[in-house]
Parts: sequence; C-alpha cells; structure tokens
Amino acid sequence: MEIKLDQVQLVLFSPGIIIVDKLKMANDLNNNLSGLFDGEPVILPLPDEAPPEISRIQITSKDGRNNLSIAKSRLDFVFRYREEDQKQVFPIPGLFEKFLAIFKYFKEEVHALITRTAVVTEWIINLDENAAAEIMLLKYMRADTLIIKPNRLEIHYLNKESVAGYEVNKWTRIKSAQEISAPKPNKLIFHMDINTVIEKSYDIAYPSLDKFLKECSQVMTSDLEAHLKIIRR
Repeated sequence: MEIKLDQVQLVLFSPGIIIVDKLKMANDLNNNLSGLFDGEPVILPLPDEAPPEISRIQITSKDGRNNLSIAKSRLDFVFRYREEDQKQVFPIPGLFEKFLAIFKYFKEEVHALITRTAVVTEWIINLDENAAAEIMLLKYMRADTLIIKPNRLEIHYLNKESVAGYEVNKWTRIKSAQEISAPKPNKLIFHMDINTVIEKSYDIAYPSLDKFLKECSQVMTSDLEAHLKIIRR
C-alpha cells in the first residue's frame, strides 16, 4: 500500500476584497513571495456585478505546483504535487509560510477583513491488490449491510470540533477511484476539509492563523494515521 499527498488547498474568506488594479496586485504578490508566481497571470474581465466568489485573478508558478485564485469573497492557494514530490511530508516545508505572506499582504496592503479560513487536503492511497470499494465495505460497514459487491463506494461524514480556538466543520470523505488500466477501482481518495463555521465571523489575525494551520496539520495527520490502521488490519 502506497500513500501520497496529492493536493493542499488553503483558503481565506472575506466579506469583500477590494480589487482596483488587478495586474498590480498580481505583480505585488509575486514580488512579496520572491517570484513564486512566475507564470503569466490571468486577469479575468468580469463586470463588477459578477458573483463575488468568482475568481478575478489567477496567478501560478511555471512548474504548475502553486496556484492562487483571487475573488472578491475568497482567496484559494493550492499546492499540487508532481511525481517527484511523492515522498514529501505534510505539512509541506514552507507552504504555510507562503500562505501567511499572502494573508499579510491582503491584511496590510489591501486592508481586507478575513473572517473565515479553511485547510483542505487530498490523499491517494494505492492498494496492492484488493478492490477499493471492497476494502471500504469490509472496514467501514456492518456485516449485515444491504450494500453488496459495490463497484464504487463513497463515505462522507462531518464532525463539529474546535481547532486553535475556532469552531470548525471537519469533513472527511473517502471514496474509491480507478486507474484507467485497472479492472476494478484500486485506490482510495482520502479528502479532509477543516473550515471555520459559516455561522461565525472572526477577525482573523496573523498569530491565530499560524496556530490554526499548525493544529489543522496535526489533526489531519492523526486522522489519516488512524484510518490507515483500520485499512491495514
């Protein structure tokens, strides 16, 4: 069994990010992160009345690992693994620091109010021989369940918890997936999403965000290890 981290998504939510000069904002962010976003920025010509969650600016790194999407109501910083990154650990060295630099720019230069945040990870578990749906059925379902020999299976569940002093939703999603050449789905997608609850608006500051990121990584790593024990036994 092989486990690898496929993607990390870090999100900031705001009631309203003021975007005046889109190209200047893209260039400022790239400069603040020492040329991390060295790809050509994409500036989307949207009218002011377009929904606030739609991205206005997208900046990326040339190697495809890093992407920042800027909308009026949210910022999404995504790190995608490449084949040569499979053995890296989580949290990814330097990733949280980059995200905190993005946060600092929007707080200090744009004067944006950040009221919610989220950490999302997606892991791929490659199984040796067993079909993924059968493993899920065996490990997570009762023996008398009416689910019999499924080709594909998904499990979603929500926990309400507290992380770094924030009330959060902790979503866990496990589903079977399939390689093109495989006769049966032979991998598990393990998706974890920890986000501060929409019912509460926080005035998020740098130290509390730093603590939230670190505690989320601890929770996610612990949860993944617990599930792997179940799958292996």
